Amino acid sequence: MRIIKLTQFIELLATKNRLAYCITSAYYRFLVKREAVLANINEKDRVLCIGGGICPYTAILLHRYTRAHVTVVDSNKRCVEEARKFISRKGYKNINVVLGKGEDLSYDGYTVIHLAMQITPKELVLREVLSRAQEGTRVLIRKPKKGVERLYCRAAEEEKHFARCIKHSLFSNVDYTSVCIVDREAVGSTI
Repeated sequence: MRIIKLTQFIELLATKNRLAYCITSAYYRFLVKREAVLANINEKDRVLCIGGGICPYTAILLHRYTRAHVTVVDSNKRCVEEARKFISRKGYKNINVVLGKGEDLSYDGYTVIHLAMQITPKELVLREVLSRAQEGTRVLIRKPKKGVERLYCRAAEEEKHFARCIKHSLFSNVDYTSVCIVDREAVGSTI
């Protein structure tokens, strides 16, 4: 997908240039702050960000805003290597970056799971998260705006479990972020 290549280029530039990082991270600040409030994330949470990319803005900002311990997983080896270097240079001790596929992970111990818009196959990853994450885990997913949704992998069937959401800015390609709490009896009931 071209959007992924463009995102990787921008993120690589941001990891190499402080001004580029400041400008590009501004895009995520308001979005992530609102997501942290939506999911009621705090310093006691263990957050798993599936799909971190070269510059894991969401993980960095979630940690900065909440002091939660954050693990980032990405299936691209180059992205993981670059992200690890960047996190190390920034001195973040409570952010780990690991190589793996979102659908193959153990979700044990995580209280919050955040799915990036770029992950693929999103429907499979989301289905696995909802079926195997611990009871009570808060799951966040971003939905792209109609004009750009064809650029991203869909997760339409599983998104029926997400009811509570926040709408985002006109200047974002993210239309809204939804959250649900994993509930075994209701198979992903909404909050």
